Amino acid sequence: MKKEYWINVQHVDNRMVIFLNGETIWDSGIIHDDPQLDKYINITELLVKHSDHSVELIFEGFNDTYTSDGTNEGLNPWHFQYRVFERVVDADGKIIAEENMLAPYNEKHLSNPNIRAINNCYQIVRRNGTFKVVSNALSQNFYN
Repeated sequence: MKKEYWINVQHVDNRMVIFLNGETIWDSGIIHDDPQLDKYINITELLVKHSDHSVELIFEGFNDTYTSDGTNEGLNPWHFQYRVFERVVDADGKIIAEENMLAPYNEKHLSNPNIRAINNCYQIVRRNGTFKVVSNALSQNFYN
């Protein structure tokens, strides 16, 4: 059996970029109308590559000037949904178990256009042969 580490992105409304130690590992581009996604990103090799020190995993969500009625005025919707998890697979690649490494993120709000809607930063370290999140810093910009 082996452990794998994955990110599953379910929703992006506007734009989300994922960084690992400053390197872009996924960029949604600008997406409108909040489609259901099911994007899986394997980060196992990247975590192992940096396993001798802490790893910084950042999710940045951006709210561009898009509005549903085509104007550039007022508030824009944004929605970001993802989860980061550890997967255990057997020698044949069959999934034995999955466990979230952190609480899944699923937030949908309105905000002013042309801002960074979220900046969610996780510090990950390797302990006892497994990767663990040891800290998290989150900032969100939304209108209540």
